[in-house]
Amino acid sequence: MKTWDKYPPEFFVTILWNDMPTDPITAQSHTRHTRNLLLREATGVKRCGDIPAFPHRLGITAFQERILNEKGKVTYHTHMHLYNNSRTGSAIITDPTQVLWNSPSELQFVLQYKIGPKIKKLLKSTTPGNEGVVVKRWNKTHHQTYNFKEIKRQELKRFGKLWTSGV
Repeated sequence: MKTWDKYPPEFFVTILWNDMPTDPITAQSHTRHTRNLLLREATGVKRCGDIPAFPHRLGITAFQERILNEKGKVTYHTHMHLYNNSRTGSAIITDPTQVLWNSPSELQFVLQYKIGPKIKKLLKSTTPGNEGVVVKRWNKTHHQTYNFKEIKRQELKRFGKLWTSGV
């Protein structure tokens, strides 16, 4: 991914939905709403139409991953790779005071408590193992091919396809 060469991801986010969507389109709709709220929060604008184009803002690559739950039902949850985490929208800025979030816990707080109340379908649980939002530092070894791993797994099963949305 050429974008990630120029703007290396900094955070990997997992989001669970309280309605446990059984189709990727529903999960993608929840993700779009969450993404717009996060971008509005990051840029300080009030309307989605005022969100600057990438690379003048936070970059988000999101995808829906399916799992088989304990009842044997296929449900979807969302993963996001976040990059270009600077207030100025420039990856050249290396001053840590100019980043949007310094740590996974800061970003998790924003997702769970600041914009979370505006996301009806966000699972609000903070119970270990069933958290609605989990934020980790992006780890190239583990996360770079994470969504591609899911594509390959689904190709092998020949069971649908992975739904992604880019920046």
